[in-house]
Amino acid sequence: MSKTDMPDIGRIKYWSKLNKKDVRFGEVQRWNDDAEKYWKEGKVLIEDPVTGQETLASLSDIEYEKMPYSWDEQDPDTYLPTGTEYDRYINDALKEHRRKSDEAGEGLVKDKMFTVPVADGCAYYVVTKVNKKTCNIEWRGFCLDQWHDGTLGWGGSFPIHCIEHHCNWVDARKKMFA
Repeated sequence: MSKTDMPDIGRIKYWSKLNKKDVRFGEVQRWNDDAEKYWKEGKVLIEDPVTGQETLASLSDIEYEKMPYSWDEQDPDTYLPTGTEYDRYINDALKEHRRKSDEAGEGLVKDKMFTVPVADGCAYYVVTKVNKKTCNIEWRGFCLDQWHDGTLGWGGSFPIHCIEHHCNWVDARKKMFA
């Protein structure tokens, strides 16, 4: 079986057969290097659409429902689609991250969210830790195209001077458009 023989499951809402209340959303990975190997074992690699974290799940342990794409309804504050539970999960996460970022204050601080322009969209990042000389950031999947910055990638630890200007730009934009 090749990767192209794997069913195109795509965007799903899924839950454990043992705990139906623990509902999650994700994208079943077909083109990941390990996807074919896992599929042969009856497993799928599911990527969280917000954090990008991957979960390996046995198809015999989960139930799932395919989630369609929706373009008709949009949130006027985020401009993200809201037509499905999957879309609302991402939209709600963006609003929560924005709220935390606003509460975090100005400058390079934990929970500050910033964007980096990429192609026809942007890559979203959140500061997760600030040390004396470095800070940690994590990628967030709020751009529908799932863009990553060529340098920042999925996030990691970076010298403060590489990230601080992004956070300062967020503050400057907020003041300009307040």
